[in-house]
Amino acid sequence: MALIKRWLYNARSFAAPQNLMPSILAVVLAIGAYDFNVWLGLLAVIGVCMVHLGGNLLDDYFDWQDELLSYREDLREQGEQAFTDKYPYLRDGSTTIKQLKTAIAVFFGIAIICGLIIWVMRRFDWWLVGIAGVAAVLCFFYSAPPLKLGFHGMGELVIGICFGPCLLCGVYESACGGLYSPEDGFAWHILALGCAIGMFVTNILYTHSFVERHVDDVSHKKTLAVLLRTNAAGLTAYAFFLFTPFILVLACVAAGYIHWAYSFVCLMLPQAVWLMWAMVMYAKKVDIPTDKPHWWLGPMDNWTNIEQGNRYYLLRWYTMRNINTGFCFIIAVVKVALIIFA
Repeated sequence: MALIKRWLYNARSFAAPQNLMPSILAVVLAIGAYDFNVWLGLLAVIGVCMVHLGGNLLDDYFDWQDELLSYREDLREQGEQAFTDKYPYLRDGSTTIKQLKTAIAVFFGIAIICGLIIWVMRRFDWWLVGIAGVAAVLCFFYSAPPLKLGFHGMGELVIGICFGPCLLCGVYESACGGLYSPEDGFAWHILALGCAIGMFVTNILYTHSFVERHVDDVSHKKTLAVLLRTNAAGLTAYAFFLFTPFILVLACVAAGYIHWAYSFVCLMLPQAVWLMWAMVMYAKKVDIPTDKPHWWLGPMDNWTNIEQGNRYYLLRWYTMRNINTGFCFIIAVVKVALIIFA
């Protein structure tokens, strides 16, 4: 148990809500649809979590190979802001590269086993193969050579696609096999919600890219924020990823694809507006209080133990993560309420 707990920590399991809640949401949305099987849905949730944790470790491995942390430490010594809490388990010598490779193989291995079981139980559903194949290629080459998509301005979009539409559509298909059926056609509302969540997930990574733009530029990592260059362009992109999901849901409501009650996702707008303000303040180099975050921004895991020099980034990152989690939670609650009171 101690070994499992250590590797969950190393794999940054605190970030799990960004994929766990959308995965659970997909299972909830599948209730009552076509050939619903809760066990296959939950198996897909486990598989997604394993891919996420394995992907985090894989990213650490390639960052370690490229010695990216040294650029951050140099900038911190020069008095600039730079997030330096990267792969501490490798830096302190408690873990070897061989052990890291083994852990990556274990996480991805469990995900593959989950996927194979679902594929067989779903009678060799090729929709699942297509969705999983696209996600696997994008996830691996996010940091792996020769593509290294995260180094060429594509990383944020890649993660958004993998843990947005691919995740929601893949888990939904696993849970009910009803992404497409001759009777109902294609479940466009699932794809639309997946795209909305994908934009939030994109912004979770883009939060890091924007606040660490100077660090990535020095380390020759061309993130989307680095490519956009100016604060105006960077903040415009941030606002697009942050507010478009709400517009998507309201558009689906207006078009009659989903029930009007899904409009309650707008309850997350105050957090979104605050976060947009916080990003503008960062761009203007205006410090905001980080000692005691507002309770309504959501949970800030282990906040009192976080190093002061890293709070400027994590305050914004946690808030973006919480917006995504809250958005998914509201949709799930509405779906359950509609089932109960239908």
